[in-house]
Amino acid sequence: MVEETFITSVVGSFPRPRWLIEAFEAFSRGKMDKDEYEEYVNDAVKLTVKEEELAGIDVLTDGEQRRTSFVAFVGQKIPGFKVMHISEINPQGIEIMKRYKAQLTYYRPVAVGPIEDKPFTVDEASFTLSITNRRVKVTIPSPYLIMWEAWHAKYSKDYYKEPEELAEQYLKLVRNEIVRLRELGVHFVQLDEPMLGDLIEATENEPDRYRKVLQELNGQRYRGFRNELSLAKDLINETIKGIDGVRIGMHMDRWPNPDSPFYGIGYERLAPDVVDIKVKQYVLEYASPGSGDPAKFAQLLPQDREIGLGVIEVRGSRVEEPSEVVARAERLARVLDPSRIWLNPDCGFGVGMFRKYSRKIAFAKLRSMVEAAKQLRRKYS
Repeated sequence: MVEETFITSVVGSFPRPRWLIEAFEAFSRGKMDKDEYEEYVNDAVKLTVKEEELAGIDVLTDGEQRRTSFVAFVGQKIPGFKVMHISEINPQGIEIMKRYKAQLTYYRPVAVGPIEDKPFTVDEASFTLSITNRRVKVTIPSPYLIMWEAWHAKYSKDYYKEPEELAEQYLKLVRNEIVRLRELGVHFVQLDEPMLGDLIEATENEPDRYRKVLQELNGQRYRGFRNELSLAKDLINETIKGIDGVRIGMHMDRWPNPDSPFYGIGYERLAPDVVDIKVKQYVLEYASPGSGDPAKFAQLLPQDREIGLGVIEVRGSRVEEPSEVVARAERLARVLDPSRIWLNPDCGFGVGMFRKYSRKIAFAKLRSMVEAAKQLRRKYS
């Protein structure tokens, strides 16, 4: 059997149609009932899946059309969490974000009670699997991410004295969810872990700008560069330990800051801890300027690991030419077998319900990526 090369996928989200956002606002104000809103959501998923199919994507998602954001949705789906606006969490929340030049979604999950095990992505996956014959990926916020995002000194401490306690409980839910998704026939479960990627911008004693924001918002403390890395590694490995029969990946992104001393340095800075995480695939941002050289990270990987290479920027309106995507992929193909290279955008196109991004441009970018994959397969076959 010939191994597949340069498999194409997406990181998770796709821009919501304007009519879905309008329906969400009407539903939130009580001007639309649940059944009618569900029709809008189902139609948005069908549209997104069809667009991904037409673009030629090999392993697709539902575009996260049902989610208010890639992380806040757990606050709507899992008992014990509550979705809160950033200004409710801290009246100065938006100003804090601006001060550190850190982009965070305004609606955030907060642990306000004991969290309970309940399927929280199974409904999404079931519907997506029912409308496509292609392989399906489902994204889940990582325990390390949820620890930083959702533990709050005021709202959570009565139930989880320390943030680590919340992370340990949440990872049990994620383990159960991964097994449920595997039994459904999901091909790929991706753990979203931007907080780990953001550590590239941190030092031993100085947190990155995102942790600076969350420290002020939630009252958490920075543990130091190496301790944070070790904690993230242990939480993810405990989450996936012993689970087989489904491809498990981890998405690390970053928004490189030109004024950072680590601009241009990649994920290799997180070694050795990050390469000791036992996921099958690292889904990584490399198209954005300042993200570093993927070959440096690839040379550190065990032989059984893959890279989901970010070859498409998710900011700006310029559509990459296939030749640009080919050039980006070939930086990695020099050191990594093509069967271990997947192609994807850097991140999701619509990580939050209200992120404005053109569906037309996103579709054109995916088409360009798929054409590049075809060219690469011909060259490396």
